Amino acid sequence: MIPNKEELNKLVEKYEVPVFIEKDPVQFPHKYIKQADIEVSGLISACFAYGSRPKIIETLTYLHEVFNGNPSEFVLNFDIDRDAEIFKGFIYRYDTEKELVLLLHIIGKALKDFGTLEKAFLQGYNPDDKNLKQSLTNFVNLLRSYLPCDEITCGSLFRLLPSPEKGSACKRLNLFLKWMIRKPPVDLHIWKNIPASKLIIPLDTHVGRISRKWKLTERKSDDWKTAEEITEKLKEFDAIDPVKYDFAIFGQGISGLA
Repeated sequence: MIPNKEELNKLVEKYEVPVFIEKDPVQFPHKYIKQADIEVSGLISACFAYGSRPKIIETLTYLHEVFNGNPSEFVLNFDIDRDAEIFKGFIYRYDTEKELVLLLHIIGKALKDFGTLEKAFLQGYNPDDKNLKQSLTNFVNLLRSYLPCDEITCGSLFRLLPSPEKGSACKRLNLFLKWMIRKPPVDLHIWKNIPASKLIIPLDTHVGRISRKWKLTERKSDDWKTAEEITEKLKEFDAIDPVKYDFAIFGQGISGLA
């Protein structure tokens, strides 16, 4: 059954509350005040936000303990040759110390050049674009440009940091953008120059399954086009902030009704 706007809004009101933060990866960027710290924590937390939630939280807790209260300072001072040893033996599902140290390296380089990740992102942002597809593509290409190796030898990072250019739904990067751009209480709204209407829903198999059940899309693959299609359908309920319904989809999933 396709829910109506009132039903969807009630689900959003139920789940978009501060208590949501406690068991979600978004808890980590919420620990900081300085913009650069929030951004670095947010991007790293989003990149590892796949798999079982307890394991995600366990992994991110470890990483933030290493950051010692200053994630932006940590990546700014991180030397890939000198400091890689810190994470020797790190593994989380498909990712190892190699992907982690490369990620820390390129985030640090971007922060050094631009001061904040927002400024880095805005380098490739066009307010006339329908959504953030091209902006995100430009941002990913910028981060990848700092890699100390080519796509063949650093290719595994391309999976951790995918691009919509290749059709990926980019669930985790869209999650990061949602955290940075949308209003609180769950999201942080520290990027003030991009409207929430430009966001694309973070699409994974769970969101795809419920979206098909609700007739938000008929596409079978969980790719960028499907994420766009679902988002456009959600704009019929709220054109200004369509991605807020990610909370409704989450609520439907944990309710056991979908």
